[in-house]
Amino acid sequence: MFTFHHLLTGLQAAIAVVSARDRMLTALLVAVWARVGRARVRLEKLIALWRAGMVPVARQRPSRAGEVRSAPEVQRIGLPTQRGWLIPRMREAAMFGGMLETLLTQEECVRFLDEVPQARRIVRGLQRMLVVPSGKSPPKVKREEVWPPAAWQETVRQAGMHIGPGGRLVWN
Repeated sequence: MFTFHHLLTGLQAAIAVVSARDRMLTALLVAVWARVGRARVRLEKLIALWRAGMVPVARQRPSRAGEVRSAPEVQRIGLPTQRGWLIPRMREAAMFGGMLETLLTQEECVRFLDEVPQARRIVRGLQRMLVVPSGKSPPKVKREEVWPPAAWQETVRQAGMHIGPGGRLVWN
């Protein structure tokens, strides 16, 4: 009997630890943490309904192409779309990607995903986040240089100092 609860709860815990450790990624990781939490709740609900034989029928929505939207759009943090995009930002995610791949090969899980298209969409997003295709390496992330900040450099120059080798302040 399979469940996504342990995998996604562990992933949320790892995201929380990395978010507290690396403040440059906090906003992104908080958004990812929330998305993983919503996916966990939705998947567990769908698994319970599937096991009870009460899978909800997917709604057919009319096309909204060409429709003018009157409500203002909410600004959202755009998440990357590359395969395995979370791994270079958070090395601990590679372990959860392997666990997800193993879980998706179980017979009951394969049947579940075949019979419940809503769950397949949720899992596809998790796969994009955590699984790197075989034979490829995870995408590279280049962080921008932020040290020393421009305001700090200006203050140092006004004080008659400069930054020496090794980042120490030295009098001119």
